[in-house]
Amino acid sequence: MKIDLSKIAPLSIKSRLLLQSAFVVFAISIFLFIVIRLVLSQAVTATQDGLLTAAANSIINKIYVIDGQVSVDLPYDTFSFLGAIGEDTIFYRLEENGQVITGYNDLLYKGSFGSLQEPELSNQKFNNISLRVVAIENTVFVNNEPRVLRIIIAQSKNFQSTVLSNISNNLVGVTLAFFILTMALSLITSNFAIQPIDKFARDLKLRQPTDLKNITSKVPQELVPLTKSLNGLLDRFRTALRQTETFIAEAAHHIRTPLAVVKSESAIALRKSKNSENRDHLRNIIRSVEQTNRSASQLLDHAMVLYLAERTEKETFSIHQALDNIIKQFLPAAELRDIDISFENLVEKKIKVSLDRTLFDTAFRNLLDNAIKYSIPETKVTVKLKEEKNMMLIMLSNYSTGVQSLNTSQLFKKFKRGPAGKDIIGSGLGLSITREAAYAIGGNIKIKKEKGRVICATLSLPT
Repeated sequence: MKIDLSKIAPLSIKSRLLLQSAFVVFAISIFLFIVIRLVLSQAVTATQDGLLTAAANSIINKIYVIDGQVSVDLPYDTFSFLGAIGEDTIFYRLEENGQVITGYNDLLYKGSFGSLQEPELSNQKFNNISLRVVAIENTVFVNNEPRVLRIIIAQSKNFQSTVLSNISNNLVGVTLAFFILTMALSLITSNFAIQPIDKFARDLKLRQPTDLKNITSKVPQELVPLTKSLNGLLDRFRTALRQTETFIAEAAHHIRTPLAVVKSESAIALRKSKNSENRDHLRNIIRSVEQTNRSASQLLDHAMVLYLAERTEKETFSIHQALDNIIKQFLPAAELRDIDISFENLVEKKIKVSLDRTLFDTAFRNLLDNAIKYSIPETKVTVKLKEEKNMMLIMLSNYSTGVQSLNTSQLFKKFKRGPAGKDIIGSGLGLSITREAAYAIGGNIKIKKEKGRVICATLSLPT
């Protein structure tokens, strides 16, 4: 069975750091376990060697020459002490010129012998028992004749094995605790290590879709090439977008001039025409021209919003005064349809905001124009201004024509119009322009349907 590697998600940087740390810590733990156990084993062996050497010295101190004979007074208390440690078994053998004086005759020793100052220590096997052996050779003179004495003392390794076993068990626990603690520290360290990357990713995620400004946040040295690459990509996006915006704006300008001529000529022809069929055709032409002219105007607005979104210029102004001025400008258009516009200010008039004035005006103009255009004649459009949680809320409600349900997912799509707008001149750009302008100044817009035919739009802006 073949595995498609392209479908396997790559490990995150944090996971890679933790895996590498786990491997390194595991290797260090095993190394420390082996080294510490080896050092402790050498220490236990050295302790046993010291006891065996002391026992051999005590035997030498008990050697006497009586009537030309070598006599030994064995230190049984020393042997008892050695045997009591770990319940070890003690074996010994004393030779004089190759003849066994006392001890175990079958305790064979094949190694060399050391001196009293430098005894020979080694490991031997006797009756399938592992022994630690000390071998000393000493010369005494009897009647001016040299006598070579060899002392062999062996001790089993029960105590050594027990101590090493206990130490190893404890060392396993210590090593495991070291591994867990080090991995916990590695987790904390990896979190700190990738924190700048997470912050960089959050900053990019929080950007609005229309925000194509260069990345200026401070990043670690390793992320500088990535930042430069992203900024280069953003530059290319801005260039392509600017070219598109320029083309749309120029096209709209070029279209509006002949449209104005067509509309005026059609209006003159309509007044002069006496044929009802021709008059209907001319009315259709005028309506289409108005539709196209409005679309061109909103395309210009849209291009301006996209352009200003990259280079917002904040201005401190009274939001109450700004709303009042825009509402007054729309009063004639509202009166043509017998629509009243009421403005209710729930904040202090002296409160000011710091926003891009052009974008703010564009957002509210398109929102209010949309409300008047789709309102039922002889109704009222209500505008309320209030402050909530450090945000200025502009709440606009109107009685909309033919609204049975509200599909919020379609409201802000470009050139998308609902069934209620088929007989109303429009381009389907008004709400999308409002939303993009609001996003550009750090705000948001929400639209919901209330009881009856009331539609409420809330434009929230930072204070």
